[in-house]
Amino acid sequence: MNSLNEKGVQFLLIALGIWMGQMLQYPLSILIVLPFVIFSPMAGWLSDRYCKTRLLQAMVLLQVAVLIGMSVGLFMHSLWISIAFFTVFCVQAMFFSPAKKGLVKDMVGTENIGFASGILEISSMLALLVGQIGALYLVYRLLCQWGPEAGWEAAAWPCVCCTAGAVLVFLLSLTIPRFEPQSRRPFSWSLLWEHFSQLRMLWNNKVLRNSEVGIGYFWFIAGTMMLIALQMAADAHPVEQGADFMAVLGQQKDSALLIAWISGGSIVGGVLASIICAGKIRTWVATVGGIGMTLGCALLAFAPYGSTLFYATLSLTGAAAAGYLVPLNALLQDRADDDKRGDVIAAGNLVDCFLGIMSVVVQGAMRMVGMSTQMQCAALAVSSALVAWFIIRNMRSC
Repeated sequence: MNSLNEKGVQFLLIALGIWMGQMLQYPLSILIVLPFVIFSPMAGWLSDRYCKTRLLQAMVLLQVAVLIGMSVGLFMHSLWISIAFFTVFCVQAMFFSPAKKGLVKDMVGTENIGFASGILEISSMLALLVGQIGALYLVYRLLCQWGPEAGWEAAAWPCVCCTAGAVLVFLLSLTIPRFEPQSRRPFSWSLLWEHFSQLRMLWNNKVLRNSEVGIGYFWFIAGTMMLIALQMAADAHPVEQGADFMAVLGQQKDSALLIAWISGGSIVGGVLASIICAGKIRTWVATVGGIGMTLGCALLAFAPYGSTLFYATLSLTGAAAAGYLVPLNALLQDRADDDKRGDVIAAGNLVDCFLGIMSVVVQGAMRMVGMSTQMQCAALAVSSALVAWFIIRNMRSC
């Protein structure tokens, strides 16, 4: 629900920006990543030092307050109030992540962490998908019903629905069992700049390092493929400069359809990998997933846009990528020391965010030099093959 609400309100603001003639997707995307870059050590320390359940409950309660503030801002027709509360939401999500992931092993133990971690990741992907597509669809339908002048109301009422859902989730969070924190480290101002020490701790452990290399590449290819899908939709359904809001939003709906095919495959592949890893983390699943990502990207370089093969390949690539992610994520959470798990997850989040930013830079560079989407997919096939080889070589004994 945290993922759904964060992605949902982000795309409500993006749709509102389109309605107002402003491009908000890039600054909002930066706002989501920035807290992970700045505050990761603090988030890891809090997760290790205090009860993760209490921290999670506090963050869910903060989410309710943030969504109330965003709803008020939208009804007041104040974009800046809404963005200010969204910024707080991004900080909340950063502190929420280590607590959420760190609870998995406490709740299920090593034997079931492969299955539980996989279900956690796949449910988050599903929530992100529903939030993104649902926000665009709701704004589009409400504007069709209320008229093109009702942009603020079309964004505000779905935000109210997100708030109601957050209240329910807070009540459900009160049923989560509590676990004693493993760390007794006191607060230190050095937590504000301990990024490199966290990364060093992650890098010095071979299993954690290799796992995070694989996990980070997933977020790189996921971000790059999403941008390629957006470019494919824009190339297939061009909108002239100065076109009205409904035409632009219609193009966004086509983009969301392509992302839905990728994400739908990811959900299926992730569930299958979680079932396979039930009872034991099986790293060979990551190997198969890496090979599948390579083949999927290679096929996308040749499959005609809009064909049955094209959509099937999108789903195959998503399924392989999710299957590749599940055992690596479980391995990272399982092999981290109990009193350092929050720090390890925070360091991993920092790497993932950096590679997420790199996906924007790399895809933008490929687009600027005139590479077609087919050539970009071919380039991803090459990089995926190299990562698959790395996984095969380094993860056999894990």
